Amino acid sequence: MPRLLTPLLSFLVVGGIAGVVFWGSWTEEPAAPPVAPIPLAAPVMPAGLPTATVDYVHDGDTLFLTDGTKVRLLAVDTPEIGSEAECFGDEATVYLQGLLPAGTVVSLQADVEPLDQYGRALYFVWLPDGSLVNLALVQNGYAEAVFIGANRVFEAEVEAAEGVAVAAGSGMWGACRL
Repeated sequence: MPRLLTPLLSFLVVGGIAGVVFWGSWTEEPAAPPVAPIPLAAPVMPAGLPTATVDYVHDGDTLFLTDGTKVRLLAVDTPEIGSEAECFGDEATVYLQGLLPAGTVVSLQADVEPLDQYGRALYFVWLPDGSLVNLALVQNGYAEAVFIGANRVFEAEVEAAEGVAVAAGSGMWGACRL
């Protein structure tokens, strides 16, 4: 009798497992179709902004103009460089240098508060093609969105761009332990 029982038990066990696997796959809900990312609204450069020429980029969120003005980019904060270097600070600086090489003519848009506590001019910086440098830094993971005081122009757009960059692990969001 044990000789007959062993093959029968093997059949029942294997058949039972196959039945569970089949039943599980048969009863699963179909996978939801992937959701297409929502395109981010790109701000439009206002007409009539003053222009200036870039002298050099100091770090990922600070630059100097040829007239000697030190500009701190609004709505962004990039990792530090130098003696207090942070992860992705050098990469953010190189990225901004690529966007704003010396001699680039840019358009400058101020917000409510024109200077920060260090006397730096606070601006949104536009490229000749109408793209917003501040937003590009956040979209590509080189900066985080930071709004201080009453300076809130483009807050929704910049924060949305940060959400997408964080979710995608872009730039510093994928390279650094944040």
